[in-house]
Amino acid sequence: MIKPLILLVLVAALTACESLYEDDGIPRIRTQADVIAYNATVVADNDKLVCSRERVIGTNIPQFICMTVRQRVRMQEEAQEDVGFLSRTLGVGTGAEPQ
Repeated sequence: MIKPLILLVLVAALTACESLYEDDGIPRIRTQADVIAYNATVVADNDKLVCSRERVIGTNIPQFICMTVRQRVRMQEEAQEDVGFLSRTLGVGTGAEPQ
């Protein structure tokens, strides 16, 4: 009797954990068909989803990662800002001493 109860509690806990993920208004995308269906409902090009299979740190199993065009552009801009900040701070590539 105790084993089925433990199993039931475990399943309930795992189901509850699924609802903890952020919901930014975009439905959970799992396949390329879902991406196509979602993109058909979006008018602005910046709001269209671009998805790829990527290996996430900590696992060898590729994950289906989706971001809007706007999110990808913003991530690229932030990465370029970070590289610029680090190169200025460390004096890399300028021949200058670090500050």
